[in-house]
Amino acid sequence: MLLPVKIIKSIALAGIVISGAIFLNGCTVTDEPRTRLGSYATSTPGTNFIDANNLGRHCYENFLFENNGIAYTCRGGHIDIAHVRIAADYVTYLYNKVRKNLMNNDTEFTFKLNVEPSMYFAKLDYPPDWKTLPQKERKRIADEVALELSQYFTYTMTTWHEVLTWYGYKCMGFLPEQPSAFSWEDIYSNNIGIRLGAQAVQDNEHGFNDAMTILIKRELENLGIQSSSTARKASEKMRGTWFDGFLLVDIRERNMDIGLDDGFVTPTLVPGVCEDAKPQSYPVPTLAKFNSLGFKMHLEVEPKEFEKNSILRITYPSGGGKRIQPAIHLPIIMDCIKKEALGKGFIVMPPKHYR
Repeated sequence: MLLPVKIIKSIALAGIVISGAIFLNGCTVTDEPRTRLGSYATSTPGTNFIDANNLGRHCYENFLFENNGIAYTCRGGHIDIAHVRIAADYVTYLYNKVRKNLMNNDTEFTFKLNVEPSMYFAKLDYPPDWKTLPQKERKRIADEVALELSQYFTYTMTTWHEVLTWYGYKCMGFLPEQPSAFSWEDIYSNNIGIRLGAQAVQDNEHGFNDAMTILIKRELENLGIQSSSTARKASEKMRGTWFDGFLLVDIRERNMDIGLDDGFVTPTLVPGVCEDAKPQSYPVPTLAKFNSLGFKMHLEVEPKEFEKNSILRITYPSGGGKRIQPAIHLPIIMDCIKKEALGKGFIVMPPKHYR
């Protein structure tokens, strides 16, 4: 699944859950976003279904005030609130990091998700007149560019996490995540978090945590959030179709819509839960403003996970390649993943024939 990880999506033993919760919900000791405990959107033990009345308060620093789990919305389907929060936190983290890099005229910098070894390398070319611009103008442009890049980077990282988990990567080393890679709620939840994180960064009236608390509740209400009991019933309705299992879950429904076809991510709705509901699609982050302002970028990701060779063989069939260029290679990788999923008998969204 995704998320700065897609984090423990399977609950097998109480001891494992408790130790995982401690690891994934601990306080951050740096300015980097902390991890959070995610869950399947399935009506199985360990899934916390929530509604608008018990979302808690967003908190970048620690887990004390948050309540994370799975909500169901009429126009957005199931939404993993932990994914929303993680993506939002990475937007504000990368916004501050990139803005500093831009004001320092740095041409190269790196970043990564805190739950996987993959490292991202960005090389920037600035507009010819960048260094001669007045300080105030440079700061204004740096703010705009940093906001766009932070969203683009976060979307790339969270999507790449889905790819890694599809090929077997485990955040904690012992709990499998492949069953949840590209599960029906992940990409959409990530994209919502990125959108809200960018809005929170631009909120001049509230601090980030307060802004996110307001924005999450408002967004879910706009999407038609239902009661926690309805969220559970919506999941149970798809038992035997979208998923099987009890403690160990097999996800059959995979939403692999990452916006490659039309630039939008469309959610998967449970049939019959909200009559006549239409899915609310949202655009994926782009570099439109970045490019229009005269910047150029070369972005690479160097996978360091044990599973890296399975991915590198797809993009470099003759061997020799060590880094992935997301803009070029991600469509190739996704095409391969979709065919593999169809070969396994999974339901792949959007429903279309893949080469």
